[in-house]
Amino acid sequence: MHDGSILTLEDVINHYSKGGNYHINKSEHITGFKISQKEKEDLIKFLKSLTDYEFISNNELKNF
Repeated sequence: MHDGSILTLEDVINHYSKGGNYHINKSEHITGFKISQKEKEDLIKFLKSLTDYEFISNNELKNF
């Protein structure tokens, strides 16, 4: 997560699939969802495919 509280993509998916955490301002429309282990693995593979390693390793862009 953006604050480092969830370290892996699998844990992020688990967090969202259970509907997130309770918060006083959380909308009643935010609910969990069912996802199989295979769907979770496929989603993680897809998300990892979006990483542009050439871009993130470009030293000329590190200050942006």
